[in-house]
Amino acid sequence: MTEFILPSNANDLNFRHRLPDKRLAPWVQCLWSMGRPGHLTESRTEKFYPDAGASLSIKLTSPHPIITLCFNKTTLIETLDTTAPCLGIRFKAAGTHCLLGLLPEAFTDTHYRLDNELEPLGLQGLIPVVERLYQSDSQQGLRLLETWLLHRLESQPPANSRITKIVQAIGALQLPPQQLGATLGFTRRTLERKLKREVGVTPGQLVAYARLNRARHGLLATTLPLTEIALQCGYYDQAHFTHAFQSLAYETPAAYRKRKLSQIYKA
Repeated sequence: MTEFILPSNANDLNFRHRLPDKRLAPWVQCLWSMGRPGHLTESRTEKFYPDAGASLSIKLTSPHPIITLCFNKTTLIETLDTTAPCLGIRFKAAGTHCLLGLLPEAFTDTHYRLDNELEPLGLQGLIPVVERLYQSDSQQGLRLLETWLLHRLESQPPANSRITKIVQAIGALQLPPQQLGATLGFTRRTLERKLKREVGVTPGQLVAYARLNRARHGLLATTLPLTEIALQCGYYDQAHFTHAFQSLAYETPAAYRKRKLSQIYKA
């Protein structure tokens, strides 16, 4: 839905990311890797903000990998480490449904261990890819994951382009969701039902996430006052901005800006 904001401790984690092949761009935000074989560091915490996307993570532990799927419907505070290499795919909203055939509405929690569930979920082709990751460096590993996605795209082309278009338009804060849905033939109720099933959230939640992400970029990339950022992101005023931002990010816009900029300058 938005540009990618690097984790604040990206260097410590040896975090790297690359944009996907343009054929995957409607559904994949980036592919990423972190950690080094045999490299130890203290654990770090990082916030991951809601955008209705999802992350498929593969931690190359010995003797078996740990494969997880995480949906970003709320702000998550995660403990990260580099005790083993980890690679992953960051999906945009609706990406897991369109490319992997997974319905977010079927996942009631946030984190899922998939190590023993790949076949029931229809992800059999991922098993040989994961096995090859152990013999690859991070860049080779990301290319393997990208190739796997491209093969899925060719063999099972995404059918629901209308939902993808609506999600993209809501992410750009172009028009109210109901107006967007009407232009593509959806009633308000149908739009809400389809988004809840295929994206896992309501139209209103998607708008709130898009505003939050745009505000985060504005807070970091500009020195604009909070009132001006609030209006640019579609909030009524600064009070509305502060309340909405804090309810999702668990800190005020001013506190977020101060914390993130202090981390950037410290690095």
